[in-house]
Amino acid sequence: MRAWKAAVGVVLVTVCAAVGRAEDSTVLDSPVVGEEAAAPSRVTPEPLEANWVAGVDRGLEVQFGTSRVSLHGYAWLRADSQTTVGDETDLKATIPVGRLFSTGELLDSKLGFFAQFEFAGDQPELLDLFAEWHFSEAATLRLGQFRTPYSRAFITPLTNLALPTRGLVIDRFSLGRDTGAMLSGGLAAGLLHYDLAVVNGAEINDLDENRDSPSVIARTELRFGDPIPYDQSPSLHITDGRGLTVGLGGAYSRRSIDGASGTTSETLSNGAVDVAVLLGGLSVRAEGFWRGAHGSPRVANAFGAYGQLGVFVLPRQLEVGGRVGWLSDGPDVQTYEAFMAGYLMQGERAYGHHAKLILGYRYDSSDPGRGSGRDIHLARLQLQLFF
Repeated sequence: MRAWKAAVGVVLVTVCAAVGRAEDSTVLDSPVVGEEAAAPSRVTPEPLEANWVAGVDRGLEVQFGTSRVSLHGYAWLRADSQTTVGDETDLKATIPVGRLFSTGELLDSKLGFFAQFEFAGDQPELLDLFAEWHFSEAATLRLGQFRTPYSRAFITPLTNLALPTRGLVIDRFSLGRDTGAMLSGGLAAGLLHYDLAVVNGAEINDLDENRDSPSVIARTELRFGDPIPYDQSPSLHITDGRGLTVGLGGAYSRRSIDGASGTTSETLSNGAVDVAVLLGGLSVRAEGFWRGAHGSPRVANAFGAYGQLGVFVLPRQLEVGGRVGWLSDGPDVQTYEAFMAGYLMQGERAYGHHAKLILGYRYDSSDPGRGSGRDIHLARLQLQLFF
C-alpha cells in the first residue's frame, strides 16, 4: 500500500469531519423594523454537539448537525478442506478478509466519502478511496479509486454475498478496482439506473503503469417492481418483495503490454448481461460475459456464465441454494456450488449479514492451465462478523 494514499485517507476523513462541524456555524438575524433596521446583528449559535452511536449493526457513528461519519469493520474466519482427485486432501484455517472502512455524509448528504483498507494480507492495502457529490437523483459524481461498475456481482459488496465467494466466473471476468471518475443516477422515476466510468486503466494502487490507456466502462439497469438491492440475499431486507432487474454492461480499453518481442498494445472489449429476480424468500440471479482480445496473448474470444438461486427455508434465519457456472477462456471449465447460510436472530431482532455462518461445497472441473489439471473438490465453513 502506498503510504501517501493512507495519509490521504486520514486527511480526507479529518477534513470532511471539520466541514461538517463548521456548517451552519454563523447565522444572520432577520433585520428588525424601525431604528434598529440599519444595524442587523450577527449571532453565533451554540457549538454543535457530536452524538456518538455504536452497535453491532451500526458500527461506530458520530453525528453532528446534518452530517455523520461512521467506522465499520468485518472479517471472514474460514476452514477449508480441498481435495484434488488423485492427490492428498489439504486442510487449513485462514482469515482471508479483515477490513476496516469509513463512510460519511456531509453538507445535507450532498457530499459523501468512502475509504476501505484490507489488513488480512502480508501488509495493509488501500482498496477504496473516493468522494462523491450528489447533484440529484439523476446524477452523482464519484472521484477516486473504486469498484468498477461492470458486473452486478462485482458491484455487490463482499459482506452481502450468500456464498463464501463471488465464484470462478466472476473472478475471471470482473474488471477489478481502478482510479478515475464515475457518473451515476436514476431516471424515469427509478425505472432506469446508469453508471458511466472513465478510469486510468492502471488498476488498483498502480500509480505508474498504463496511465496513458484509460478504460471506459458503462452499465445500465432496468428495474421493475421492488428495486432489488445489491445483495445476494435481498429478502433479508425486503419482506415479501416482488422485483426484476435487467442489466447491460460494456467496457473498452487499449493498453500496452510487454512481450518477448518488445512492447505491443492490446485492445480489450467486454460485454455483460445480468438478471436478478426476487419473489418473497426466493432470489434468482444470472450473468453472462464476453471478452474479446486483439493483439494480446489472451484468448481472442472468451465466454462465461453462471446462474444462482437462494431460498429462505426459515425467514431471515436459514437460507439454502447453489450456483452453476461455466467458462470458456482456453479450456472449458464447469463449476458447481451448494451452500447453507445461517443468520443470527435474537427474539425479533435479526442481525442479517452482521453475524452469519456459511457452509459451502464447490466442484471445479479440470483445467490444464491450472497446473495439476485435476478436478477440485472444496468444502468450506465460513463465519462472517461485521459491525
